[in-house]
Amino acid sequence: MSKNGYYFYMSFSWILAIAAVGNYFLMTNAWADKNLSKPVQSWESTLRGKSFIHLKSGKILIDRADKPPLLFLLGSKVALNGANVAVLPEAPWKKGDTIYLSQEMINAILDPEPGVLFSKKEVEKKEEPRKDKFVCENGQTKIFLDPGHGGEDAGATRGGIKEKDLVLKFAGLLEQELRQNNYGVMLSRKKDVFLPLEVRSKLAEKWDADLFVSLHANSSKVSSVHGSETYILSQDATDNEARKLALLENSIVKEAKSSGSAIQDILWDMEQTQYLQESAFLASHIQQAIAATSKTLYEKKVVQNKWKNRGVRQAPFYVLSRAPMPAVLVEIGYLTNANDRKMLESTNFLQELAKAVAQGIQKYKKSCR
Repeated sequence: MSKNGYYFYMSFSWILAIAAVGNYFLMTNAWADKNLSKPVQSWESTLRGKSFIHLKSGKILIDRADKPPLLFLLGSKVALNGANVAVLPEAPWKKGDTIYLSQEMINAILDPEPGVLFSKKEVEKKEEPRKDKFVCENGQTKIFLDPGHGGEDAGATRGGIKEKDLVLKFAGLLEQELRQNNYGVMLSRKKDVFLPLEVRSKLAEKWDADLFVSLHANSSKVSSVHGSETYILSQDATDNEARKLALLENSIVKEAKSSGSAIQDILWDMEQTQYLQESAFLASHIQQAIAATSKTLYEKKVVQNKWKNRGVRQAPFYVLSRAPMPAVLVEIGYLTNANDRKMLESTNFLQELAKAVAQGIQKYKKSCR
């Protein structure tokens, strides 16, 4: 071998050796990244809290001093930081009697992304069967429908349409759809009467309802805003728009002035926090069904305009804070938007929308079988 050849050979050998060592460390780090999951108890010092685990239900609570508690659910990508819902990159998992959380899960729950809870992309994606089956063991079959406003409280009014009349009509159509699917249904009101917000949730509780669905039509100072959105309870609103809407809906009841403390009392209770988590699932299924139905209607040219999917949001609605069961508030459309208003005047469109909400409820029920 020539002198030049020898040097080339040695240099190449060193390059291979360095590459091999580098590859080893890369593989080691990659392996480490995949194994950053630690038992729940191991996160106590990092989070400065005490963990409580209920293996039968799959609930994991980490109580933190001077900070909101963290709640995870085995097999679920939805978690809670106090009143705020976080969507995790992966679900907590179990090996034997030990439940594991990853660094990515901790990062996601400590710093949830701002904005809409479930984006259009998240809502429209195909749902996988849920693993937290314990939630549906009660066989949710009693649905409480709450058409908003009524009596002297007309709600949003535009173009001769009153929200209180529109949602009452829609509630009747939704009731029919749900009864056809063998659900028990109760309405907070069947006539144009006023009911205080706290009475609505008390009626649902007294009837021992499994799910609470409040029905509304929206309004906005910006006439171009349109579409449907579904809300769940939160002490903090998703955005300014959601905050204004909650204030508007809450303004009819004096107790709403102190609703912040009432909501906080509820959210700090572990069982109520579970309801909030289930409400997020229910809202996602309902919004997904509305988006799919409206898209089909547009593609078949049944309707001339696209119906905007505004996603799942959070806001401090008083009526939801008093419901001791999974509860959502569905805004079926904007009366301040000419296209929305025209479509909402159509009984046929309302019928299709009612079918969509019923399908969402049905999918929610089936998702954890």
